[in-house]
Amino acid sequence: MLSLGGALPAHAQVTALPEQAVSDRSYRLLREDEDWSLLRDAGLRRDFWDSIKYIPLRGSKENWFISIGGEVREVWEQVGNDNWGQQPYTNGYLNERYVLYVDVH
Repeated sequence: MLSLGGALPAHAQVTALPEQAVSDRSYRLLREDEDWSLLRDAGLRRDFWDSIKYIPLRGSKENWFISIGGEVREVWEQVGNDNWGQQPYTNGYLNERYVLYVDVH
C-alpha cells in the first residue's frame, strides 16, 4: 500500500534568468523621443510599420539607419456666428494636415 502522507515534500530550485532589456515600441508624442534602434535585431520586427521604422544604411555599421514616419490630422470646422447666431451653420469645411518626416541616424 502506498501512502502519500508520508512522502517528503519536494522543493524546486528557482534559478534566476538573465534580465532581458525591455524594448520600448511605443509611439511618442514628440518624434525625437522615439528610438527605433532596437529593430536592428530582425527577430524583434513584428509590426507592419517596422520595415520603414528601421532601414539600415550600411551593412557593416548597425548604428547607421533611417526611420520614416508621418501623421495625418483632420478636423471639421463650422462657423456659426453669421448674423450673431440667427442663421443655421452654413460655413463648414474640412481642415487636413499631412506631415512626412525622415530621421537619419
